[in-house]
Amino acid sequence: MPFIIEKVAFTYQKGMAFAQKAIKGLNLTLNDGEILGIMGATGSGKSTFLQLLIALLQPQQGTILYNRRNLAQLKRKELAALRQEVGMVFQYPEQQIFADQVYDEIAFGPRNMKLNREEVDQRVKEAMSQTGLDFARYHERLTISLSSGEKRRVALASILALKPRCLLLDEPTAGLDMEGRKALLGCLKDLNQRDNVTIIMVTHHLSHLLAICQRLVVLDEGRVVMDTPTGQLLANYESLRELDLELPAHLEAAYRLQHRGFSFSGEDLSMAGVARQIAQQLRVRSEG
Repeated sequence: MPFIIEKVAFTYQKGMAFAQKAIKGLNLTLNDGEILGIMGATGSGKSTFLQLLIALLQPQQGTILYNRRNLAQLKRKELAALRQEVGMVFQYPEQQIFADQVYDEIAFGPRNMKLNREEVDQRVKEAMSQTGLDFARYHERLTISLSSGEKRRVALASILALKPRCLLLDEPTAGLDMEGRKALLGCLKDLNQRDNVTIIMVTHHLSHLLAICQRLVVLDEGRVVMDTPTGQLLANYESLRELDLELPAHLEAAYRLQHRGFSFSGEDLSMAGVARQIAQQLRVRSEG
C-alpha cells in the first residue's frame, strides 16, 4: 500500500486570526496500482491533500505513511527519493516549469539522477511520446511560447521521465481541448495498466474521472464524505447531488432511465459506455 493517512489535520496560518482549517481528521488508504479520483467543492481541501502526500506540507496532527515510512520523519535525501517515486503535476503548470527549452525541462530530472546522456535522451523521447508531444516539433521550443495545454503536457512529461510509481495530478485536464483531454486520459490509463502506476487525480469534472478512475473520494471541508467505487455512482447519485458537485448530463440521464426499467453496468459509466448500454437496451426492446 503506497499511502496510509491516519487522523491527519492541517490548518493554514494556525494560531493566527485568519487561520483556515483545510484538512480535518482525515483517514484514508490509497491502494497500490489504483486510479483514484478526488472531488469536492472549491476549498474542500483537495490541493492541500495532494501537497501533504508529497510532503510539501506536513500534517499538524496525525500521520501519513508511504510504504510504511512516516513522511514527517524523512530526511532531505529521503524526501528527494520520495519525489522521484511520487511525482506531482500542479494545477498551474507554469508554477513548475523553469527551463527555457522543452527538452531541458523534461531532461532535468533524469540528469539530476546522474543518468548518462543516452538514457536521458531516451527518457525524454519516451515521456514526450507518452504525452503526445512530437519530439521533432517540440524539443527545441521555448517553454514561454507554449500554450497552457502544451505546458501541462510538458509538466507531465517532466514527471514521467522520472518513471514514478505514483502520480499526483491537480486538475490535469484544465486548458485542454477535447482531443487533448482524451489523449491525456488515455496516456494515464496506459501508464496504470502497463506499468501499474498509481494515479491520484483531483478534478471538478466527474465525466473526466469516469473515463479512467476505479474509485472516487469526495472531500467536504477537509473531510471524506464519500468513498466509493465509480461503478456504484448511480446508487449514490442522490448523495452526490446533495454535495453540490457538477454532475455530467449523461449520468443524470442514466439515473432517470433506471426508474423506467433500464439497467446499467457499473463497469463503464463514461458517456460512451452509458450511450452504448442505452442503445443495446433500446434494440432489445424494439426486437421484443
